[in-house]
Amino acid sequence: MAVLTTRAIYKDGVLKPTTKLDLPDGTTVEVQISALPLAISVDPKDSLMDDEPTLQAMYAEFAEEDRHLAEAGLQAYARTLKREEDRA
Repeated sequence: MAVLTTRAIYKDGVLKPTTKLDLPDGTTVEVQISALPLAISVDPKDSLMDDEPTLQAMYAEFAEEDRHLAEAGLQAYARTLKREEDRA
């Protein structure tokens, strides 16, 4: 295979390419890392603008996370109200 050069973002212990790689799942690759100066680093959101399925999946994930956070917040609020009611 030919050498492919792309940029990636390192986050939470994972390198995430900023472009879609045309590789089958499970492909083993060799990675050579060169950190870029912050001034020329790519904003990871820029690479997603042309990847609608990924954006849709991310927004669905965010919506689910928001729902869980809202539920947790409401449950905590209900517990606080119950404690205050019990004290009164």
